Amino acid sequence: MIKIYKTFEGEIKDLWIELEANSHITPFQSYNWLSNWHNTAGKKYVLFITCIILDGRIEAIFPFGMNGKKIIKKLEWLGGSHADYMSPILRSDNNSVIDNFDQLWSETLDTLPQFDVFYLAKQTPKLGNKDNPFVSIYPSIESMRSYQSVFGSEWNVFKNGISKKVLADSSRQRKRLSQLGELKFNMLNPNEDYVNFLDCMFSFKQQRYKQMGVKDFLEKKENREFYINLPVIISSTAKINCSTLTLNNEVIALHWGVTDGDTFFYLMPAYNTMKWSKFSPGKLLLEDLLKWCNNNQFSSFDFTGGEEAYKKIWSNNNFSMHEINHPFSVRGQIYLFLIGISRRIKNIF
Repeated sequence: MIKIYKTFEGEIKDLWIELEANSHITPFQSYNWLSNWHNTAGKKYVLFITCIILDGRIEAIFPFGMNGKKIIKKLEWLGGSHADYMSPILRSDNNSVIDNFDQLWSETLDTLPQFDVFYLAKQTPKLGNKDNPFVSIYPSIESMRSYQSVFGSEWNVFKNGISKKVLADSSRQRKRLSQLGELKFNMLNPNEDYVNFLDCMFSFKQQRYKQMGVKDFLEKKENREFYINLPVIISSTAKINCSTLTLNNEVIALHWGVTDGDTFFYLMPAYNTMKWSKFSPGKLLLEDLLKWCNNNQFSSFDFTGGEEAYKKIWSNNNFSMHEINHPFSVRGQIYLFLIGISRRIKNIF
C-alpha cells in the first residue's frame, strides 16, 4: 500500500520514528531533523511524505515535498540547504522495497499529484549495505564528492597520513596563541548556555559571509530558528555536539555538529575573523575535534559534501554524491533546457 501524508503530525510520527530506528539513515533523514526544518526554514514546502506499507508494516518512507511558491512544480527531498545528505528511508532487515522497486515506484507516481520536475540532490549512493534505488532510477550526475576521515589506529598513527607542513603550521600557530594566554579546547553540554553559543556562531558566520561577499543565509530568521529549535536529542542515536576553542576564556573558534553512533558530522565551523584570523583558530579546532573523536572511539569523521581544500587534507576516504533532474511535463522539459543553457553560458564567462 502507498500512503501519502501531508503533515508531520499524527500517526506519521510513530511510523517514522519506528522505521528510522530500524534503518540505515543519517541524522538528516530523522523525524526531528526534517519536522523541525519544515516548521522553520522549510515552511513554504507542501509535504508529500510517501509511505510504503507492505503486509501491514511500514517498509519505506520517501520524504518528498514541493515548494508551494514556485511556478515550476519540483518534487524533491525535504531538508533543503540544511540537509547535507538526502535519501529514502528503507527498513534495513527487509529487501522487499529494493526487489520490487520499479513496481512500487510506478504505483507511487500514480498516487502523487502531477509535477514538472523530479529533482533529487545530494544523494548518497549507499544506505548501509543497500544501493540507494533513486540514484539509478533516472539519469543522474555526480554533483560533488563527500569526504571522511576514517579512524582505525591511534592518533599519532593517523597523523602520519597528514602533510607534515600542515601539522607544523598548526603547531606554530598553537604556540603563538599559547604565548598570549591559556588556549583551551572545550567540549560543551548543549543543554547549557546553548542560546549564547548559537548567538556567537551566528555572529562569526555572518562576519565571514560579509568578508567573502557571499549570500548570508543566516540573515533569514527561519534559518537561524532551525538551529535554535532543533532538539538536542535528534534521534535514538544522534545528538547535537558543540565545542569551542578559547583563549583566556574568549571564544575564538567554535563548531556546531552532530554525533550519530560512532560517526561525527562536521557541519558548522566558525571563528572570529575580525580579531584572530591570522592564527587560523578554525584549523586548530578542527584538529582538536579529530583528535577527540579518535580518542573517543569514533570510527568516522564526516566532512560531508564539498570540495574545500581542508577536507581533502584531513580525509582518507570519499564517495560521490548524485543529483537527478528529470522532467515529468513539457513545462519541465522547457525549464531544464533553459537551466542547461544558463549553466553553459556561466561556464563560458
